[in-house]
Amino acid sequence: MPLISVITITLNDQPRLPQTIASVAGQTGASVEHIIVDGNGNDGTADWLRQNSFPLVRWVSESDTGIYDAMNKGLDIARGQWIYFLGAGDELLPGSFDRIAPLLTNNLDALVGHVRMVGGGRFIGTFSEAMLVSNLIHHQAAFYNRQLFDTFQYDISMKAMSDYELNLLLYLHRKDVCVIDLDMALCDVQGISAGLMQSLWESNRIKYRHLGLWQGTRYGAILAWKYGMIYLKKLKKNYLQ
Repeated sequence: MPLISVITITLNDQPRLPQTIASVAGQTGASVEHIIVDGNGNDGTADWLRQNSFPLVRWVSESDTGIYDAMNKGLDIARGQWIYFLGAGDELLPGSFDRIAPLLTNNLDALVGHVRMVGGGRFIGTFSEAMLVSNLIHHQAAFYNRQLFDTFQYDISMKAMSDYELNLLLYLHRKDVCVIDLDMALCDVQGISAGLMQSLWESNRIKYRHLGLWQGTRYGAILAWKYGMIYLKKLKKNYLQ
């Protein structure tokens, strides 16, 4: 069975950690280690982890510069051949690893599925040319081959979209990515990447970095139009309430 490193980053979110830990511990079909990277907040997460025994959990608690710094720290201590990020308060759905583990072969670079959102709705994972416009892979529905991180680290200067950079590189370099029709996790719709302007700015920075000025501007304009439509839809919804 493959060893999967589940990495959870957290800051001042201790009350929601038990449900996340339990959802990982309940998985079967694969060997699992659960790494928790705590940003050394003020809610007693480190003390709580120290006082409780979770057989699969290894943890570290220290200050960081943001979510991608914490994700890189998790990668540094991960031992698994496969990497999976699960947010504090989010939950793996029962039986996910039973379905996923047989598909995690050595020649595969990433396995992508879908997530369910708290309160309704789904994020449908996609890997296609549309990746040039926006990120269509939810990081809590993606399993990455550890070898990818031999040459990639998340950009700690970003606050919301560095995971898009990895997914875009997978597409540009024609990596072997398998998309399956499976809801992998239940996720909170709230999160730092929910900020439209932050996401737009960082997504377009990534495009310029890897596509150049002309292509970056072209696909960036399409994304700006898309986000504009989302914003107008929200305004209309709020107005009609």
